Amino acid sequence: MKILRVKIATNMSTEILLLISNVLTGIAAFFVGKRRSDAETDNQVLRNLELSIGLYKNIIDDLKSEIHELNIKVQDLQKRVEGLMAENRKLKKHNGL
Repeated sequence: MKILRVKIATNMSTEILLLISNVLTGIAAFFVGKRRSDAETDNQVLRNLELSIGLYKNIIDDLKSEIHELNIKVQDLQKRVEGLMAENRKLKKHNGL
């Protein structure tokens, strides 16, 4: 009977050690997996930001080009207005107004 009690006690302590070992392994795996998951999420966020920045950069470049073209048109129109105003002054002088 004494041998049977020792075997039962040894089996129980082995099972308890296995249970504790499994629980600790599970907890460690959870934290390692969480860190990895967080790192992958951060990487995905950075990739999305890079894509967004690229899109906005293209939009800004297009807008700069359009603004440059519009500035050239405004300068041309200002020259035309000045020319028309000078012509209008000449006509007023010529007609005595």
